[in-house]
Amino acid sequence: MRLLLVHQNFPGQFRQLAPHLAQRGHELVALCSHERPVALAGRVLRYREPAKPEGLPLGSQIWHEGLERAAAVARLCDQLDREGWRPHRILGHSGWGETIAIDQVWPDVPQILWPELWVQPEHGGHGHDPLLTPPGLDEHLNQVGRNALTRVSLAKAKQWVLPTQHQAASFPPEFQGSRLQVIHEGIDTRLAHPDPSASYEVRGIRIDRSVPTITFVNRNLERLRGFDQFMRALPAIQRRHPTVRALIVGDNDSGYGGGHPSGRPLKQVLLDELAGELDLERIHFLGRIPHPMLIRLLQASWVHVYLSYPFVLGWSLLEAMACGCCVVGSRGMPVQEVIEDGVQGLLVPMDDPSRLAQRVLALLEAPQLRAQFSEAARLAALQWDQSVTLPALTALVEAESTSVVQ
Repeated sequence: MRLLLVHQNFPGQFRQLAPHLAQRGHELVALCSHERPVALAGRVLRYREPAKPEGLPLGSQIWHEGLERAAAVARLCDQLDREGWRPHRILGHSGWGETIAIDQVWPDVPQILWPELWVQPEHGGHGHDPLLTPPGLDEHLNQVGRNALTRVSLAKAKQWVLPTQHQAASFPPEFQGSRLQVIHEGIDTRLAHPDPSASYEVRGIRIDRSVPTITFVNRNLERLRGFDQFMRALPAIQRRHPTVRALIVGDNDSGYGGGHPSGRPLKQVLLDELAGELDLERIHFLGRIPHPMLIRLLQASWVHVYLSYPFVLGWSLLEAMACGCCVVGSRGMPVQEVIEDGVQGLLVPMDDPSRLAQRVLALLEAPQLRAQFSEAARLAALQWDQSVTLPALTALVEAESTSVVQ
């Protein structure tokens, strides 16, 4: 079977699925807009990243950029068609509008799309983050363009795939039903597994399971993922535990929820706010690190903190659980879909750094309880392993029906 994979940041959601499909003998072609090397047993065609328009509301910007991407992708599809290559299926992410013009080239080729989320202002922190205003008309208008783009994309699709029940539930009633499939991309629990011998070096200091550590991992250090709450919990933790080290992974970009109102990186804002209260010799900001090092970090962790306002579920939480981390997470979605308070870990209110500090300290002093949560977290993570998810995704892709949804 010939498969076209469309994702501006390829492989993205297809990082496990693409090599699995190639191993099954399918012929793959990927379309993307970045210039980074891609490990794929197949062709990779690239289009130019569209220029971001200035002076337009966010919704209009999204539509303008989406139409530019759609045209670029359609031209690449036309190029493939003129070469005599025609896919049996199209797999794509709907979030950037890339797939909405493909039917101008291949109107009868079924599309399976990954829309990820029906975005609402709360997914950017509005109504939760005290620094943001309650969602009003402007915040809702900002999402009109994005969700309209998703609506157009899904109207052309045979089926769409959401990774969690929480994300699937964000979609309006007309998108619920047999065309919606809840199947996670999957994690590799053979790679992400407990290892009592794991170690690494930070600032010339060897970190292994004998060193008390707290880990915190985000793509970006932002309020949407609770970085500010974690930092405000550290002074109390450090005062009570004089040897514990905090290992923090993440870039300093604005992130999904937007930057700090001051325009400064949130990391610097918090360091200034907490000046004199933190022992910086025991706090290690690692930036973005290679995935193998991230796994070692999680394997050696004593307590892993994962916080989030309602948004998508991060792969890092599932990988932390697979590594047997003892997790302190935030109450509510998306965390509560994978962690039950007191079973696979402990949950605290998102905006209560004092309570967070108390929970972390209690676990640092309770090795048996940490071991209990570690075992339960690992067991729960196995349900999200790619050995479970990839067969389900493969069955969806390889289904015999090729009828086009009108």
